[in-house]
Amino acid sequence: MKTVVMAGIAFVASAGAAFAADAVIAPGPFDAPPAFPATVTPGPFDAPPAFPQHKVYDWTGFYLGVNGGGAFSDIKWFSSPDAIGGTQSVGSGLVGGTAGYNLQPNDPLVVGFETDLDWSGLQTTIAPPTCLPGCQVTLPWLATGRLRVGYAFDRILPYVTGGVALGYLQATVPGSGLGTETGRNLGWTAGAGVEFAISGALRAKIEYLHVDLNGLTCDGACNGGPVSLNLYSNVIRAGLNYRLWMQ
Repeated sequence: MKTVVMAGIAFVASAGAAFAADAVIAPGPFDAPPAFPATVTPGPFDAPPAFPQHKVYDWTGFYLGVNGGGAFSDIKWFSSPDAIGGTQSVGSGLVGGTAGYNLQPNDPLVVGFETDLDWSGLQTTIAPPTCLPGCQVTLPWLATGRLRVGYAFDRILPYVTGGVALGYLQATVPGSGLGTETGRNLGWTAGAGVEFAISGALRAKIEYLHVDLNGLTCDGACNGGPVSLNLYSNVIRAGLNYRLWMQ
C-alpha cells in the first residue's frame, strides 16, 4: 500500500512539473515589461519573412558629391543657304559636382531630387559651304535637374531619373572675325542608374542619361547663315556622394 501511495505522489509531481513547463504566464497589468523582447527563431523548414522588419540602411537625407564620365554626342545641322545638312558625332569628357536629397517614406521606395553642373570638353567642327573653312561648335558646360525614383535593396538602390537639362552651346567660324553665336539651351534628360552605400555616409553610383538640348541657330557668326544646330548626347558617368544629414 505504501508503495502505491508513493508512486501516485511521484506521478502527480511529474505531471505538475510538465504543466508548469508548458503554461504561459501572462504579466499582470502592473508588471514591468520584459527587459528584452522575445525572439522567435524560425525552424529549418520555415519560409523567410515576406518583407524585412526594419530598414537596415536609411537613404533619407541631403548629400553632396562629385561625378565624371563621358558624353557621346550627335550634332545634327542644316544650312539653309546651301540646302544641305548632316550629322557630326563627337565624344567628350565630363566632370563636375552633384547635390541632392533622398526621402525613404516606406520600405523600400526611395524618391528624391538631384542636380549637377559639369564641365564639358565637347568641341567639334561642322563644314557647311556657307561656313567655310568650318564652323566650330563647343559646349563648355552641362547642367541637369532631375527627379529620382528608386527601389532599395538595403544598401543598393537602382533608380530611374528624368528632368530638365541646360547647356551652353557656342558656334563660331575661327579666324573670320564674325564673332560667336551663343545660346543657353533648355532641353530634357532621362535615364537610369544604381547607387550603393560603401561605408558610413559615403556612397558610389553609376548612371546613364540621354540628353536632348534642342537647337541653336547660327546667323551672323556663320557668314549670315542661318545654320541650325541640334545636340543629342548619351552620357555615362560615375560618382561619389557623401550624405550630410539623415532623418
